[in-house]
Amino acid sequence: MADAPPALAGLSRLATAYAVILCDVFGVLHDATRVFPAAAEALAAFRSGGGTVILVSNAAEPGTRLAESLRARGIPDPYDDLVTGADVARSLLDAAGVRRVHHIGPARDRVLFEGMPVTPVPVDAAEQIVCTGYPDCDDDLDATLEAALRRGQPLLCTNPDTSLTVDATRLRFAGLVAERYRARGGHVVETGKPGALIYRRALDKAESVRGRPVAPAQVLGIGDTVALDVAGALGNGFAALQIGTAQPPPTDASDRLYRMPALVW
Repeated sequence: MADAPPALAGLSRLATAYAVILCDVFGVLHDATRVFPAAAEALAAFRSGGGTVILVSNAAEPGTRLAESLRARGIPDPYDDLVTGADVARSLLDAAGVRRVHHIGPARDRVLFEGMPVTPVPVDAAEQIVCTGYPDCDDDLDATLEAALRRGQPLLCTNPDTSLTVDATRLRFAGLVAERYRARGGHVVETGKPGALIYRRALDKAESVRGRPVAPAQVLGIGDTVALDVAGALGNGFAALQIGTAQPPPTDASDRLYRMPALVW
């Protein structure tokens, strides 16, 4: 197993090597209980030097809502634009003309459909399955997935993460549902990291801000999770900066992977 790369002192060590940063939100800018002001300051410093920052999040809420929640936490706007897994899912639903969806996940995540001509319906009446999280009660989950499979419905997964243990509590996410659907032979479309769709959308936004194409070699992905942020960045041809405790890197990381305990300039 490859060793984790040595820790860098600050983002300034990489600033001249990259034109665009695609940065995670949870685990980098805040952890739900604490805000990390130095991280926002680092991104702002990168932008002041001519760099472009796009936030990339697997949040189930549209980017406009995420921006509001960041401001409510006291996090300034150290970015040029942002994109969420919900944004990508909304675009796919709109492009396909889907009007009836079956939603799997907490009821609060239905903000994803806000402003859309979409109606949540039982699985047998749905055109599309959208999973934003692990359901509060999973008693009927297997039956729901079997019904979706019989109808040949694809499943949109906004957050491919599977689980996280906080203290003694295991939190379950949409990726667990996606795994169960794939195991049955169902088709899953990942609209969040590490899938390519969200990175393509983020790169489009960066190119719009800069007014010119951006080569993958000019992009640095930042995040705290190897399986999502690091794997997603490297898999799309970008460099990656892992934030937090050292984790075993992907086998193909090479010299494109960096690490910092916390994002600072």
